[in-house]
Amino acid sequence: MTSEDSARRRARQVTLFLDVDGVLNSYPVTGMRFYRERRRRVHAWNYELHFRPAVVRRLERLVEQRLVDLVWLSTWSDRCTTELEPTLGFRGTYPVIPMPDDSYNRFAGDPQSWWKAHAVEAWLADHPDERAIWIDDDLAAPATYSYFSETYPGRLLLIAPEFSRGLTAEHFRRISAFTHPRPQPTAATTRLLSRRRRTAAEAPAAPGTAPADRSENALVAPEGLGRRVHGKD
Repeated sequence: MTSEDSARRRARQVTLFLDVDGVLNSYPVTGMRFYRERRRRVHAWNYELHFRPAVVRRLERLVEQRLVDLVWLSTWSDRCTTELEPTLGFRGTYPVIPMPDDSYNRFAGDPQSWWKAHAVEAWLADHPDERAIWIDDDLAAPATYSYFSETYPGRLLLIAPEFSRGLTAEHFRRISAFTHPRPQPTAATTRLLSRRRRTAAEAPAAPGTAPADRSENALVAPEGLGRRVHGKD
């Protein structure tokens, strides 16, 4: 791997803060949906959990590809490593940010009081040049979601799964897009693209082809007709 490749990989790698309930454990799931989604039922810490092994595999693949550093951020605290990792089939062992008190998620709607919000903000402050992903169903709280999305635009990807569904393929597409940001065009690239557009616009039309009418009198389809063509009201 070249130094340039290593730099690009470091630029993509982010820290992923992972919750459990509503993210991996998306209980309750019943009926045919349980089998259609290839879920499994297991027990840990005296609880019954419903999860999809495919989600666990996809998360660890992100770690193996060095795209994310996984960190547990859950009320399960140290039980994430002692019970969840072996029970859910994780191959690796990952760091845990433990719950500091017995507040659990009672303050999830208040970003100034929620212990998880404090943990994420502390990490962002200690790593000013790095980015993160935070996955937690309690991020659905409007005040918390708005605060973090407005305070850390571009640095922090927030994902709030539905409790009964957990992580989905669409969430993984968002994670992939965040860990593979599109490169910003340089000034030289912008000038080159502009020159190519001008060259194409000035090129003579092929023999037998009527030139495009670029005048102010060129015909334009009526607005109503355009709507009917596209099937809109």
